[in-house]
Amino acid sequence: MPYYLKSQLIKEFSHGFFLRRGGSSKGKFESLNCDLKSSDHESTVLENRDLVAKTLEIESKNLITLKQVHSSKVINIERPVPSNIIEGDAMVTSKEGICLGILTADCAPILLAENKNRIVGVIHAGWRGALDSVLENTVRAMTELGAEEEQIAAVIGPCIQRENYEVGPEFLDRFLSKDPKYRKHFTIDNNMQIWFDLPALILERLTVIGIKTTENLAKCTFTLSNDFFSHRRNQKNNLGDCGRMISTIKI
Repeated sequence: MPYYLKSQLIKEFSHGFFLRRGGSSKGKFESLNCDLKSSDHESTVLENRDLVAKTLEIESKNLITLKQVHSSKVINIERPVPSNIIEGDAMVTSKEGICLGILTADCAPILLAENKNRIVGVIHAGWRGALDSVLENTVRAMTELGAEEEQIAAVIGPCIQRENYEVGPEFLDRFLSKDPKYRKHFTIDNNMQIWFDLPALILERLTVIGIKTTENLAKCTFTLSNDFFSHRRNQKNNLGDCGRMISTIKI
């Protein structure tokens, strides 16, 4: 049985930040790997996605994911479409029965909901998307469907936290060239190692674009290996490819 986290901020909508537990995959993909792009057995991944759909009480065809490419592209989903075909890193919908899913393994999954007009969105936000415009584009897409910006709530799910997100000086320079104020999202320790706070950047960007109701679940994918996949942890341990958790929301 799949396990997932929920948020009281968006309790009016069926949603979940699914953990890696409760699926069928084996080895380094154990066990609820939902990433069709991974080197896991496709049939097993499809079985895992079926388990998620069953947990959400929907048909598997209505669980939609994108071919994520670290872009700022947002897709408006109006009907069931094949998963992992359309490129993009965020989705919105106003249609009942459509379940939006985002795949992550250190990047931040963000679920957005506007209860007054019943509109939802999901975002895959790594550092590149958060720095560019995927957050702004998603909020804009929701308002174009009729959402009121001040009514939108956003929840950041499990992702890598600052204490485990070491970066190089060129990474810091990229942010400072965009806006020197971003320096506050970096910590430089006594050994001159640099650590980046992805959730803090996302929360700031959300506030700037007018989203005042936010929550960060503050669960670290790198540290909590029994609960979450982590690309960075796999790379550190020379394990290569890793699975992806799925985070979902539907009207």
